[in-house]
Amino acid sequence: MSRVETIKGESLSLTVRRVIPASRERVFSAWTKPELMMGWFAPGPMRPQTVEVDLREGGIFRAAMEGPSPRTGQPMCVTFTGTYEQIVPEELLVFGWEVEGDPGDPTRVTVEFKDAEGGTEVVLTHERIPNQELVQRNTLGWSAMLEKLAGVCAG
Repeated sequence: MSRVETIKGESLSLTVRRVIPASRERVFSAWTKPELMMGWFAPGPMRPQTVEVDLREGGIFRAAMEGPSPRTGQPMCVTFTGTYEQIVPEELLVFGWEVEGDPGDPTRVTVEFKDAEGGTEVVLTHERIPNQELVQRNTLGWSAMLEKLAGVCAG
């Protein structure tokens, strides 16, 4: 018999890094302009269907995506929403992250944009993740999305 304990205030996080072969200005734009996000903001074989951005602290974003699940291959539709907490152009984005309609608490994503040899290093930290399974799923999802981002920014 297994036992699972939840300790109030504890959560998990992940960090994914990727050098994108483009300027910080271009990479930041790809994270904040819906027309550019439509080219990459979905993991694996999934595709964005709509992206809405109100780029200001307190502003909301909404990204709907559909396609075969990266995990199961089954068709799925999912919409992520969040509120921008902090915006420093070409340096930092901090926003809440949640699945629309999911009763769970929002998680938090921090994206840092740093000068790097060959372009811009994107350092993405996803915090407040409630369990290890979601850490693994989000690590794979964000890694796949950053790979797509590199292609959009290079093109």
